[in-house]
Amino acid sequence: MAHFEYSSVITAPQEKVFQFITEPSNLPLIMPADYRLTATTPVPPIKKGAEYEMRISRYGISMAWGILIEEFKAPEMFRDRQTNGPFAVWVHNHTLESHSQGTLLKDLVEYDVAFGLLGKLAQDLYLKRELERIFAHRHTKIQELLATH
Repeated sequence: MAHFEYSSVITAPQEKVFQFITEPSNLPLIMPADYRLTATTPVPPIKKGAEYEMRISRYGISMAWGILIEEFKAPEMFRDRQTNGPFAVWVHNHTLESHSQGTLLKDLVEYDVAFGLLGKLAQDLYLKRELERIFAHRHTKIQELLATH
């Protein structure tokens, strides 16, 4: 299983950051422009046990992505797990800690790719860099959006 971690300081209070990242309608706002993310079912508030069905599209390729909220502890963390989608395993821990400049936001993803050796090759050549790009963009957008509100 592979691990990916990204963290940054968001110059906003922890409660405000937590409220923002747990509002499902904000997720499309923080994705890179080359990704399209749309909900395919009604979107309940994020809480333990909530499930989401989305479509994620890029380069004209679209796939379903199901997510289950496994743990939720406001305003400190929540964890989601892929129930169906592009990965063999995807567990995403979002943690927030008070910081002298605002909030330390950490994303830790444990994942495994499908397609055996071919998937592992794609992970090594492409996926790690792509995750870095996506999460750097997300953190930057969160900072920008919270700084203006």
